[in-house]
Amino acid sequence: MALLQRLLPALLALSALGLLRLLVHRRRLPRLPLGLPLLALASWTLMPWIEALGLPADYRRWLGMADELLLSYAALRLGLWLGLELPGGLGWWRRPPELLLQLLMLGLGALLTVLVVRESARFDLVGLVTTSAVLTAVLGFAAQETLKDLFAGLELQLGDDFAVGDWLDLGQGVQGVVETITWRDTQLRNLDGHRLIIPNSKITAEVIANRSASGAHSNRFELGLDYDFPPAKARSLLARVLQSHPLVLSSPPAQVRVKEFAESAITYELQVWQREMNLLELRSQLLEQIWYALERAGRSIPYPVRELQPRRRPDTAPLMPGDGALEGSELFSMMHEDQRRLLAAAGRVLRFGPGEAIVREGESGDCLYQLLAGQVEVLKAVGAGRQVSVRQLGPGEHFGEMTLLLDQPRSATVRALEECRLLQLNRQALAPLLEAQPELLEQLADQVNRRLQELEQLDESTGEEQDTGLLGTMRRLFQAVTSGGPAEG
Repeated sequence: MALLQRLLPALLALSALGLLRLLVHRRRLPRLPLGLPLLALASWTLMPWIEALGLPADYRRWLGMADELLLSYAALRLGLWLGLELPGGLGWWRRPPELLLQLLMLGLGALLTVLVVRESARFDLVGLVTTSAVLTAVLGFAAQETLKDLFAGLELQLGDDFAVGDWLDLGQGVQGVVETITWRDTQLRNLDGHRLIIPNSKITAEVIANRSASGAHSNRFELGLDYDFPPAKARSLLARVLQSHPLVLSSPPAQVRVKEFAESAITYELQVWQREMNLLELRSQLLEQIWYALERAGRSIPYPVRELQPRRRPDTAPLMPGDGALEGSELFSMMHEDQRRLLAAAGRVLRFGPGEAIVREGESGDCLYQLLAGQVEVLKAVGAGRQVSVRQLGPGEHFGEMTLLLDQPRSATVRALEECRLLQLNRQALAPLLEAQPELLEQLADQVNRRLQELEQLDESTGEEQDTGLLGTMRRLFQAVTSGGPAEG
């Protein structure tokens, strides 16, 4: 009968807990703890049946005490959830750290245990511990370091110095991403993938650099360049390379500083900020692109001053007449073979690394590029900060003729997909050839006009007007190059 009397309240309590758990889940609030409440509810419901088994009085007293302890622990756990976790989930205050909840559960649970044991079993646990001086001393010495780590861990979780996911630098090469903060230690994951386990008391005693405090990670490294490369130009070149990489943040802006005048080079300090933690990978890509940019500018990383004969790579030599770079060029197909050779010899061979922007949409210029090796991608801006791929170009194809011949801004961005070798031809290279044979200018104008008609689908009448305008524009440009003055409108 007693079992049936408790079964109905137990079912009602179980239903209430289930409804509350469902409501909390839908509202995305802190999860309702059900382990201890369900265990205490089952113990309370079955206790009359256990007592009816005819157990001795001493056993029944201890079972009753265990039942009271379970009910006390369950009430304590629900109270902590209701008083601390739920208001934190509702945004009334900061959500308490897990370590604080564990300490409160441990401390208040110990207090409840002492009270219940003293009332039910007439046994004073506190008096037993405090009257034994030896036991108290042993426990104190044994728990000294543990308590230091415990309180240090509580300090770290209650403070806002760093959190899980932040990048910490503890000095002496100890750095990594915070994975967990427990009551005993803090665990980091370094760049090598190793887990570093550091006692909390050591972390609170050290000077820590939180490299994620601003939401971005700083990546700083050094580079030495030749003394004959003026620092202002060197800094400008390095800044362009840093700012063009897609992983480098624009805010805070990349920095290039002159650090020192070393034995055989001027040392520059480069600093960029990034979101991802792949510091070494970004540094490697930037150094690779800097090498290509220096080669295009005719500069290099200096050898030590004791080096007498600097090494020269054969593929950095200028393109020689006869290489046939313009043999298959549609734009210069009307020229004789000797003319194409002279024009190719007057150009420059440049190399670009993967991911580098060769030209940018909207920029001005006075040169075109013939692709000798590798592949490039043509990108067109379609909105704020968004680009789409228009096409890919391979060896033998060219781009930039509108800028060369008509002085128009670049109509698209061209980015290298792999290492590329390109022949760069500017107006100064083409002007002597056109001055000697003016009829070539008309043939080039005809080629450009046909290209415009294909792109813009012009009719015949518009094409004739366009042809006359193109030829006049091209004549003014190359007359200005030949005479050394500006082109007249």
